[in-house]
This record gives sequence, structure tokens and C-alpha cells, in this order.
Amino acid sequence: MIAGETLTRQLPYWLVERREHLTHLFAPVPALALVLWLSLAALPDTLWMALIGYAAVHLFLFWMAYGRPTGNAARLPHADWASILVDAALSIVVISNPTSLLHFLPVYVLIAWRAVAGYRRNQATTMIVFVLGPIFLFQSLLNRTGNTALTPGEQWGAASILAGSLGCGIVAVLASARQQASIHQLRSELQRERNTREARVEELEHLANELRMRMRERHALEEGLRAITSTLSLDDVLEQILDSTVQTFGGERTHAVVLTLKTDGSWNNRMYARDGQLQAQWVEPIIRRVMRDQTPAVIADSALDPDLGEMSKIGLRSIICVPLFVGDGPPRGALTVVSATFAAFSSSDARHLSAFAAQAGIAIGNAELHSQLRRQQHLLQAVLRDINDGLVVLDTENNVVLANPVGQALLDDQTASQPWLERMRELASRLSDDGRPVASPEWIVGDPECEEGCIVYQAVASRVRMNDDLPNLTAIVLHDITDHKAEERARMDFISMVSHELRNPLHTLNGFVKLVLQGRAGPLTALQKDFLSMADEQIEQLSGRVSELLEYNRFKAGRLALHPDVGDLSLLIAGTVSRLSLQAEQQQLSLVNETPHLPLCRFDNQRIGQVLTNLIENAMKATPAGGTIKISADVHDQEVWVRVSDTGIGIPSSELGKIFQRFYQVAKHRRAQGTHMGLGLAICQQIVEGHGGRIWVESEEGVGTTFTFTLPLAVDENHIAG
Repeated sequence: MIAGETLTRQLPYWLVERREHLTHLFAPVPALALVLWLSLAALPDTLWMALIGYAAVHLFLFWMAYGRPTGNAARLPHADWASILVDAALSIVVISNPTSLLHFLPVYVLIAWRAVAGYRRNQATTMIVFVLGPIFLFQSLLNRTGNTALTPGEQWGAASILAGSLGCGIVAVLASARQQASIHQLRSELQRERNTREARVEELEHLANELRMRMRERHALEEGLRAITSTLSLDDVLEQILDSTVQTFGGERTHAVVLTLKTDGSWNNRMYARDGQLQAQWVEPIIRRVMRDQTPAVIADSALDPDLGEMSKIGLRSIICVPLFVGDGPPRGALTVVSATFAAFSSSDARHLSAFAAQAGIAIGNAELHSQLRRQQHLLQAVLRDINDGLVVLDTENNVVLANPVGQALLDDQTASQPWLERMRELASRLSDDGRPVASPEWIVGDPECEEGCIVYQAVASRVRMNDDLPNLTAIVLHDITDHKAEERARMDFISMVSHELRNPLHTLNGFVKLVLQGRAGPLTALQKDFLSMADEQIEQLSGRVSELLEYNRFKAGRLALHPDVGDLSLLIAGTVSRLSLQAEQQQLSLVNETPHLPLCRFDNQRIGQVLTNLIENAMKATPAGGTIKISADVHDQEVWVRVSDTGIGIPSSELGKIFQRFYQVAKHRRAQGTHMGLGLAICQQIVEGHGGRIWVESEEGVGTTFTFTLPLAVDENHIAG
């Protein structure tokens, strides 16, 4: 079969592809010729019966091998050997029934044709033809009588038989040789394939061993990472890093591990040493080198490095060192592994150690952050616990989420008359969107009528901004102003006492000076009159300051009562403007009243007149000659808005929020307004707010200033504070 396939390889490609079709096409021609040839041969009846049986058996074998539905290639060898046996049986019958050479020739061709058709599957088929021809010729020679010569036809038949036998033998030999060569080639190819597969198996085993080793290292690395991330204590994390490094590289080749870390500006070394001979300073050169280059270093033999001579003396040869990054920025340390074995570490070990060091840096950063948070938490707890001020934090639902001891004590002591939580919630609701702090009035804990033994708080609410994912909170600080209030009362009492003590002598002095100026004490020279006029003016100013102090003290102490009554605010404004017009003319100012007729209001005529006078006089002091002061008013809802505008120098925007503070003076106005105590606007604010109104200022430097205050209309009497 192999020889046949070898022969077909030498045919043209198109012929090989169409060989089966050509065979099926031309096979009937030689078959019909052979049948015709056999029918012309004079064969014995026995031989004819044998040929018929031969054909029937071969048809049966062909059906067994190819025709049955269950037939398969496994039956082909058995069918081939059965065909050989049938050929041998027919050959025996032919030899046993001698016939002429020419009549034997078609039978021989039949057997030879069958042998040639099956020699590719079994070369033994050609042996029948190779043996049958010579045996028949030898038998024919033995059966011949006399010296009768062979006819030309018989000679041609004998030659054909010999040629066929010889050809079959040659074909068998060539096929066997080719088969042996093919077998040898196949064996060589199989051997090469076997060698290749064995090499591949060895390579796979090597890779499998290396993979198992890497898996063990990875498992050790994962266990190490799990260990170092299982705690948030910095000391425990550093110890776990050393232990995990030893487990990752194995105790056999790991003789020492050094963990170098810079904390709080100083270098700290944690070390594991098997025999305790290694000192941390011996590996400092390689650590400095790694941190400078920020790349791992693998040293196969420390004896070849002049900086590591001390290590080579004690037999420590191999070193692997990787930088340790904690957070962003340059490395903060290094992780070093030392072995006594030459070239104990590879570049793969460096990669594994670098990966472990990266995770170790994250664990160290987490531990440091946790320690920092713990310190900050303890600090915050200590501050909240020990400060004298109270602190209460409310959420968006006005529920208490945090309170220090002072704040919690205030919440625990609240009563129906002193609902501190409700007051805190009301204060929190007054916070504007911009988050500016809001202060409350005084909160008195205890009996408000009792001047001693009470605690006075001032609450300030501020917005606490969380991140974008969390809602904002409200922090309310309860500042204890008890001592401040006591000092303020003492100061007010002192000011009141001093003011009263100064008031009587000033009145007496003012009266005598006026008498002298009137000439009742005798005639005065012009110079004396000028001096006394200046003294009289200063006495008037000093009396005004004393009066301001007394009024301010009365307001702060709540002893100055307002007496509001229904009145015409337009008349009060007109009277005030008329009274101050002469003073404005003397300063070359234009004082304009643009107030329309206003609805009736309830107000204290004297005190609102005082507010108007103070605002107009301040405007005249801040407005240069040639300027204009305008008074206007209009109605807004249930309020009357009164405005005093000037074209003066204006007030800086940075000082607008301080303008109503007591004793505060705008720096640019000190020269223009002269010496004053800065209480006028504070008194105006108290008077207006006492009426249930508001007062504010709008100003632009170089353009002018507008003061606005509001008063409720008479129909809304509940807003007036009596």
C-alpha cells in the first residue's frame, strides 16, 4: 500500500485527482476483453467450475468488505487474506488440471490482474502470481512428450507468463523496499517527534515547576498582604511586613530583612536577622542608592561592591533592595532582603518584592492616617470635653447629632419656660444660604430677675459644610458671657456714676460762662469774649458726650422707656429739617426735604426726632461744602421707610458692617466729623429697633451714603415695643 501510494505521488496532480474516475471509466474494457478471452479458451469443466466459484467467492468478499451497512475498514485485512487464499486455491486447481499454455494464459492474467489490484493493501497477493507462472511452466514441460518444439504462440505465452511472474516479483521486491524505506522514514519521524515531545514535556514540567513556585510565592505574597492590611496599628504593620517578607522568600535563603522608614523627620530601621550578626548601618549604602535612583537593586555578590565590604566579611553575599513609597512623592524608605547564598535573588524576585513593597507602602500610609485620625479624634474629644463653651450640632432635621458636656447639660436642664432646644432650632432656621454666622440675644439660664447666680450665654449658629455627598450641619456655640455681662454692668454703673458726677459741675460751669458772655459780670474785651465763646462751645460738646453716655447706658440697661403715640411722621421730618436748615446753610450745604404726606404711625416723637437729628448732623459732617443732603420717605407694605442721603465722602465697604457698633468711628470720617464717641448710630439703632423697625446703611466711596430706617404703620401696633 505504501509503495502504491509512493508511485502515485509521482503522477501529475490532475491525473492523481481523477485516477478513481478514470479507473471506473475504463475498467469495463479490459474486463470484457478478459471475459471474451476466457470464453474462447478450451478449459476443463473442473476449471470452469473453479472459475465460477472463484468469482462468486470474490463477490461475496467484496460485499462483506464494502457492501454491508455495518462494514468498516477493520474487515479489509481479513478480506484481503481471504482473497489470497482463494487465489491460492484457484492456482492449485489450475495446476491440478493441466491444460495448454495458451488456454492457461487468460486464467493467469485473471489472477495477475486481481493481484495487481490488491497489492497496495497486501503485497502477498503478488507472490501467488510470482510462484504460479514458473510452476505451471515447469509442469507443462514435464507433461510434454517427445521433443516437440513450442509453437510461436506457446513461446509468446510462456514468455508472457515468465515476464508476468518476474514483473510481479520485481514489483513485490520494489514495493517491499519502498515500504521498508517508508517505514524507516516513519520511524525516524516518529523518533524525532518523540524527542520533540519529550523536550516539550520537559519544558512543560519546568514551566509547571516554575509556575508552582510562583504560585507558592504569590500565595505567600497574598498571605503577607492580608496580614499587613489586617491591622491599622503602625507598629503591627511594620512587624507584619518583616514576617511576610521572610515567608515570601522562604527562610532557607533569607538571612535578614531590613525595613527602613522615615517618620517624623527621623530614620527608623526595623530588622529581622536569623543569627543576629547583621547591623542595619551595613546596608545603608545600598538603601541610599536605591532611594536616590528610585529603582530596585539586585546584588549577586556583596564582595564585588566596595560599599558592602562589612557584609561580605560575615558571609552575607546576595542583596535585593526596593524603594518604599508611602503616598505620593519620593520614596520614604526601602525594603532590603539579605541572603548568604550567592546570586540568591533574580529580577523576578525584584518584581515580586517591588509589588509587595507597593502594597506595604499603602498599608503604612493607612496605618499612619489611622494614627493621625486617632490623635485628632482624641484632641477633638479633649477640646470638646474641657472647653467652657457649649457646643450642639444639629442635622438638617434639627435633631441633635453631637453635644459636648456643657451643651448636653443645657439640653438636660431645659424647661417649658426655657426650651433651649427649640431656641437652638429657631436660631438654626435663621441661617442664610451664604452660611454667615447668626448670633442670638442673651440666653439666661436660671432666674432672669436674679443678677447673681445666673449663667448668661450668647449662642452663635454657623453652617458646617460636609462633602458633596453629605448634607450640611449646623453648629451652635454657647459662649458663656456671664463674667462679661457682670463687667459690662459694672462699667455701665461706673460710666453712669461718672456721667452724673460730671453733669452737675458742667451745668454750673456752662451757666457761669454764659452769664459772663452776656456781660453780667462786667464788660469783656473782644479777645476775652472769643476765649469764653470757645470755652462755652467745648462745654456744650462735653455736655453732649455725657448725655450720650447716659442715654446709651439707659438703653443697654433697659431703663430708657419709649412712649410711642399716633403721630404724623411727615410733620416731625419737616420740623427737624427746618430746625437744621440754618446750620446747613452755614456749612454751605443744601438740605432738601422730599418727604410726601405719610400715613399715621405710632412712634416716640422725641426719640425718632433724635434719630433724624443724629443722621442729618452726621450727613452734614461727612459732606463737603456745596453738597446736598436729601430726606425722603415712602410706604412699603406695613412699614414707612425713611431715608437720609448725602453726597459726601462715603463709607468703605469693609466698614459698613461695623458702623452701628458702639464706640466705632470710620477712619475717613474722624477728621471730617471731629472728635466724638461713636455712640450716635448705636443709640439710633436701639431706638429704631425699640419701635420694631430696622436700620441699615448703603454707601459708595466718593459718591455718598444713604441711611434708611423703618417704622411700622399705626394699624400694626403689635410690632411696637413699649
